[in-house]
Amino acid sequence: MEDRRYVTHMNWAPCKCQKPCNCHQKKQHECKEEKGHRAMNHCRSCICEQLKCLEVGAVVDVFLTGGLSFLGLTFVSFNARNCCAYFLEAGSTTPLIIDCKKIDAIRIVRR
Repeated sequence: MEDRRYVTHMNWAPCKCQKPCNCHQKKQHECKEEKGHRAMNHCRSCICEQLKCLEVGAVVDVFLTGGLSFLGLTFVSFNARNCCAYFLEAGSTTPLIIDCKKIDAIRIVRR
């Protein structure tokens, strides 16, 4: 049985109107993120756009500005309102929260 308790508690109520994603996975995103919050918070970097399209549960390596890196993180969610990306480290039950504007690169680990 898959443990999803840390995946579901951070999902915010979606906007009623949906618009298709320009990413390769063609997910639906909140339209209000595109107009109000996204423009206000400047979550427009390449990494922020990739995190919007990343599947929940994907294992990634994250490389931060300044040289710090986290390897083998499990992606939980992305909040475009405040540019925060939520990850879980192996063996941890508390999320690691990273500002997407501080991430220089991500590597999706194929397992």
